[in-house]
Amino acid sequence: MSDNTPQNTQEESFEKMLEQSLKPQNQFAVGDRVLGKIVFISGDSVFINISGKSEAVIDTSELLDKNGHLSAAKGDEISAYVVSTSGGEIRLTTSIGHGSATPELMRTAYRDQIPVTGRVTASLKGGFSVSVAGINCFCPISQIDRKVSDNPNDYLHKSFQFLIVEYADRGRNIVLSRRALLDKIFEERKEKLLKSVKIGDTIAGTITSLHKYGMTVDLDGVEAFIPKSELSWSRQPDVSRFRTGERINAKILEFDESGRMVLSHKQMLPEPWLKIDTFSEGQCVNGRVVNIIKNGAFVEIEDGIEGFLPVNRMSLVKKINKPEEVLALNEMVQVKIIEIRKSEKRMLLELITDEADPWISDTSSFVSTIHTAVVESSRSGGLTLRLENGMEGFAPKSELLKNRGDIPSQYPTGSSIKVAVKEFSPEERKLVLSERGALSLQESNEFQAYQGAHTQEADSSTLGSIFKDRFTEIQNKIKSSR
Repeated sequence: MSDNTPQNTQEESFEKMLEQSLKPQNQFAVGDRVLGKIVFISGDSVFINISGKSEAVIDTSELLDKNGHLSAAKGDEISAYVVSTSGGEIRLTTSIGHGSATPELMRTAYRDQIPVTGRVTASLKGGFSVSVAGINCFCPISQIDRKVSDNPNDYLHKSFQFLIVEYADRGRNIVLSRRALLDKIFEERKEKLLKSVKIGDTIAGTITSLHKYGMTVDLDGVEAFIPKSELSWSRQPDVSRFRTGERINAKILEFDESGRMVLSHKQMLPEPWLKIDTFSEGQCVNGRVVNIIKNGAFVEIEDGIEGFLPVNRMSLVKKINKPEEVLALNEMVQVKIIEIRKSEKRMLLELITDEADPWISDTSSFVSTIHTAVVESSRSGGLTLRLENGMEGFAPKSELLKNRGDIPSQYPTGSSIKVAVKEFSPEERKLVLSERGALSLQESNEFQAYQGAHTQEADSSTLGSIFKDRFTEIQNKIKSSR
C-alpha cells in the first residue's frame, strides 16, 4: 500500500515551505533599499538583520554623530542601501557615497533618484569637481545651491548630498545637482508644514536675512517673510534691532501669491496703549519724530505710543509757519504731555525748548500795560497777534479801531498795533487783546499825568474847568475813532 496519501503530500509541502522560509534570502541587488534591525555591534562593523536570517554589514563610522559618538544601538531599525553582494557578504551604506560606491550603484542612484554623498574637491570653470566615494563627478555652479554664494570657497572641501541628473559613458560622465535635492526637500517640508498650520497660528523660526523692507525667517527649511510693518507696533520699526540666527516667534497672517507664508512678530507683543497709565499729563518725555504733516508732527514716545505735536506748540515765543523749521524726521526731541485721551488712543504734546516761558513770568503789571503787538494773521473775525515777550493772543473784530472795512487789508500781516489786555488766563494760555482798550488806557494815563502836573498850580475854580475840558477832549477822540 502506497504512503503517498493526500495527507502525506500536504505534510511534505508544509515542510518544504518551512525549510524554504528558514533559508537566508540573499537575492538582493546593488542599489536596493533595505530595512533592517541591528543585531550586533563589533568594532568597525555593525551587523543588521535585513530578511529572515540574512545578515548584512555596515561600517560603524557611518553611524557616528558629529561628535564621533555611535548614534545607534542594538535593536534599532535602520534604512540603508545595498553596496555589494560579492563573496556571499551583503554590505550596506546609509547614503550612497558615504561609504563605498560603484558605477553600478551610481547608475541605480540615477535611475531611482537616490541621493548620493559627495565631497567638493575643486572649483572648475562653470562648476565644481565632486568626489562620490572616489568616483569623480561634476556639479554646475548653478546647481550647487538654491542661492549660490559668490565665493566658491564656501563650498570647497565640504560634503553635501546630491541627486544624479546625468549618467553617461558607463559612469565616466556623471553630473550632479545639489539644488535639485534641496528644492525637492524644500517642497516636501513646505507641503508638510502647510498641512499642519493655518492662519492665526503661532510659529517659531530662525532669522536668515535682514532687509530694509523686513526679514526672512527659516521654518525648518521653509522660508517665510515678516514685513517691516509687522516687526513691532512702532510706525517705523528698527530692523537693526534684530540679528540673523536669532530665534523669533510670529503669528501667521496670510499666504502670498507664491504660497509663501507671511508672518507678524508684533502680534506676539502686548498692545502698547494697554500700558498708557505709566504716562501722565504734565510729564516730560523723550520721543522720536516719526511723521511730519502740514500742521504738526507725530512723536513716538514708546513703540506704538505716539502723540501729536501741533505747530503752535513748537515755540513759546515765536510763530512757527511749518514744522520743518524746528523739526526733522527721526529726530529725537523732548516733549511735554499736555493731554491724554486713553479711549481714543490720542495724546497732545508740546515741544520743550530752551526758551523762557512768558506765561509763567511775573505778570503783576502785565494787565495794566499797553503792549506793542505784531499781526501774525488777519481774518474777518479778528487778528492773531504776537506780543514783544513772545505771548500769542487774539484781538476780536469788535476790539479793533478799524473794524468797518476789510480787516485783512486794514491790518496786514507783519504790521504793528498798540493793544491792552482784555482777558488773561495763564493756566489756559488764553490771551484776549484790545486795540480800543489800549486807546482808552493811553488816554487814561495821559489824563492822570496831566492831572498830576497841574494839581499844585490850579486853584479849585480853575481845576474844575480844566478837568471838564480834558474829559471832553478824550470823549471826542474816542467818538472819532468809531
